[in-house]
Amino acid sequence: MPRAALFLDFENLYTTLKRRTASARNPYGFSPRMDFPALVRYIEERYGTLAREDFIAVANFTHYNPQLGGLNKVATVIDAQSFMGPQVRRRVQRSHGKKWVIRNFADMRLAFEIGRHVATRPADVYILGSGDEAFTALGRTLREQGFQVVFLVADTHSTATDANILAEFDVIDFLVTQPEPEPEPQHPPAADETEATAPASPGERTANLVADLRRRLRTGVPVNLVVALLGLPHGPAWLDQAAGQGLVDVWDSPEGVRCVSLQQERVFGQVQKLTVRPVVAEAGRVFFAVATLAQQLPPHPDRAFWRKGLRQQLGLSNRQAKALLQRLLAAGVLHDAHLHQPRLTVTTLERFLAQGP
Repeated sequence: MPRAALFLDFENLYTTLKRRTASARNPYGFSPRMDFPALVRYIEERYGTLAREDFIAVANFTHYNPQLGGLNKVATVIDAQSFMGPQVRRRVQRSHGKKWVIRNFADMRLAFEIGRHVATRPADVYILGSGDEAFTALGRTLREQGFQVVFLVADTHSTATDANILAEFDVIDFLVTQPEPEPEPQHPPAADETEATAPASPGERTANLVADLRRRLRTGVPVNLVVALLGLPHGPAWLDQAAGQGLVDVWDSPEGVRCVSLQQERVFGQVQKLTVRPVVAEAGRVFFAVATLAQQLPPHPDRAFWRKGLRQQLGLSNRQAKALLQRLLAAGVLHDAHLHQPRLTVTTLERFLAQGP
């Protein structure tokens, strides 16, 4: 099998993809949707095996999350810290409060890594993940040495993609390597995506959801979790209707968590007040926060909106909010292509719980 090597200028890819979605209403573009395992599969089907040691991604990752799109799972991530040292910065910039960076530092580091790779473990095909004109000469040099050279670019129609790359080399448009986005649901998703038909009334639907959660979670079921899965703003009214029809009971757990159970679970007419597992209580708070934020969405929400909103709703630090956002993305509650429509379902709840705290 031939071997491929991919060298990715992550910042170039990310910023160009954002510009690709720019419009008059959203001049900075949307947070790009990236699936790097899918990129690896695409390359291996067409060019040869791509080991993690042969996939090098370089950027100043203080500005980007290396887990974005699963990059750290398939690539060797190199954090190119380009900040000048204090002594150098004082000679270049006398005013205080500004961090100077070495220009094109990530490009230089990527070029160095390509040279080292050629010298130590040469591949059959070199894929250069950048549309920057600085890599055109490097591509020519590799080709002169007998290697097949392909460029991976974020936008073949962008002025940021060097015309010489398009004219002289085979080019892969990054978006063709990505799976088709999930179609947007025409109606709000059901509380359990596996249900074939909806219950006859909101009260019955609420009771069925509570029964399903009790079966799956084996713990007390928080009210805020049920309301979030039912959806706002109608969730509280549906829960009240179920209670009024004698289908469910609402009570406080020993930990002080407001919970709901089926009335048929009573023993000798008494509600059995169960404990609530901490991870389920946390999921209730998180899912209710997501449902609340979904009622306050701007026209084009991005990751920054969700990170800030989660931080404010749940009283988190910036680092905690960032980590929680990653968990929600990994569980499918949020999706980069549909940040305006969270998927609060029993399926995504189970994925969220499976990740642990």
